Amino acid sequence: MEKDKESNFDEASLQLFKDLEEKNKRIKDFLIDNYRGLPSDPQVEEEAHEYFINNSVFFSAMAAQNASSMVTEFLYERLPSQSILDSYALKSKAGSAIKARLDAVEDELHKVIEEYSPKGEVLIGNFGSGPGRDVVDVLSKYYQNFSNIRAINVDRDVTALKRGKRIASIKKVDHLIDFVEGSFLKYEPEKKFDIVILVGILCALQSEVCVNILQTARGLLKEGGCIIASNVTDKMKEEDPFACYIMNWVANWDFVYKNEEKLKKIFDQAGYLWKKGFTDSYGFHFMGIGTPKP
Repeated sequence: MEKDKESNFDEASLQLFKDLEEKNKRIKDFLIDNYRGLPSDPQVEEEAHEYFINNSVFFSAMAAQNASSMVTEFLYERLPSQSILDSYALKSKAGSAIKARLDAVEDELHKVIEEYSPKGEVLIGNFGSGPGRDVVDVLSKYYQNFSNIRAINVDRDVTALKRGKRIASIKKVDHLIDFVEGSFLKYEPEKKFDIVILVGILCALQSEVCVNILQTARGLLKEGGCIIASNVTDKMKEEDPFACYIMNWVANWDFVYKNEEKLKKIFDQAGYLWKKGFTDSYGFHFMGIGTPKP
């Protein structure tokens, strides 16, 4: 019977259930039943939620809502954890895909910078940046000794920006990056950008809201500049449904999945010409690159 209950789960989920069997079987049984839509005892659910918050750096940060940069940074650094819940987050496909998205964005950002750099100065706007790990990594790896490649990370999270400054200093590119507190939707830069990055911003938003955001970003781009924007795809829900359930149950993270066709339509309605698209190695995130229409 127990074996039947745990069928159709991936390896990371099965390991979590095995670990929870030893720690707290009630919570394991609740997760499986609740995931499958079966009735649950509110008292057991509260016990389970409390367990997740008290025993996981990852899920407690996620539940804090405004600490999303802590969630992604945890997945980027991938440090071993003694917590069975944190270990699950790191081993899950959805968690691994976040790091894969970072790698894919960094690879493509380098290519785009190389495309624009022969024209002179390249100014990058990283909107909703958190610490701005992607920009810091690329500038550190390729442009430490360049003065014409610069970036501005804009975010409302002061703690994330402070962390970004520390990381930039450690990687010796703090002279190339400015950190600005505030909403990028209200941001008025002194100069327009060659490249604007929007990673992880659109994932929870309906298409019409995404169009409005990209229209705002378009007004901050130079003529001929480009935007890189990402969104989570249906493939995450299809291949790692339990992780999607957990994120929604713990923190009410409810994604609006968009494939390439939907993202292209958003770009078009926002006034962009589509240049290309790319994904992370799992295909859980689709990134589009576009330039403002003439």
